[in-house]
Amino acid sequence: MAREFSVRAYPTFVMLNSDGQTVDRWVGYSKQMHLETLLSALTDLSTIDQKLERYESEPTAALANALARYSSAMSQYKEAVSFLNTAVALNTDPGTDYSYKIFTNTFYGVEGEQFTFDDVASAADRVLKSGAADPRSKITAAMRVTYMARQQDRLDMVGPYIEAGLKLASASDNPEAVRAHNELMVAKALYVTHDNDAAVKFKKATMPEGWTEDAGELNSFAWWCFENLVNLEEAEQLTRKGIELAQPGKQKAMILDTLAEICNILDNCTESVEVARMAVAEDPENEFYKKQLARFEEILASNE
Repeated sequence: MAREFSVRAYPTFVMLNSDGQTVDRWVGYSKQMHLETLLSALTDLSTIDQKLERYESEPTAALANALARYSSAMSQYKEAVSFLNTAVALNTDPGTDYSYKIFTNTFYGVEGEQFTFDDVASAADRVLKSGAADPRSKITAAMRVTYMARQQDRLDMVGPYIEAGLKLASASDNPEAVRAHNELMVAKALYVTHDNDAAVKFKKATMPEGWTEDAGELNSFAWWCFENLVNLEEAEQLTRKGIELAQPGKQKAMILDTLAEICNILDNCTESVEVARMAVAEDPENEFYKKQLARFEEILASNE
């Protein structure tokens, strides 16, 4: 079914008529979003082809929004943004905001080179300036720009987005907003003030209760330390604890791989090789760990 309907992400919802023709399609789930989208889809049970025909002759904001939703679910993000821009132009309801939908499609469209990072930043600016966009959307936009800036090596321009997100998140005591505030403080410490100790402090504040006794969470924190080259000595200790707590097999192999990376970055290449061999033994079918072992062996040989 996934192949038949070209499903690329889960969950994907496809609404069909009795002839098996697509009426609507969307990706993702939250209870409120699903109910709102379902109700919107039920207001027009014509097929996508029929919607396109009507759109060509007499476009409306509702048609443009429905076709954008379908295009987005098909990973056709550039088309989705084009439809949404039409919806903005035709919209007569001041309470309806399309800026976050435009931002989301632009954000996901970068991976397929349908958009650039500058397009994402511009779309985020549109969300942050919108009077109709809700605070959660604005915070998410600020966080996603920050995340992508790291991926695209554009950290020089994240400061204003981090500050905008912090201002919005600090205005709410909602647990989700508090977590977002801590995550943005991590980014600020790492990329703006370059205070690694503060970054570690706020990162720990984002971790779930009981994380120091959970193998997966210990590995998650240690991997974050490795990726950002901070707090590596404690990360090594926590990874070893995670290995003790981990289930044999895939989970233990994953945490052993983290330890191998940390040992290597701490110039303990001999142990990196030993730990990588243990990872291969825990998950012998995984080719990645075999490649990791070969990589660490090569590093060790070059250092001798």
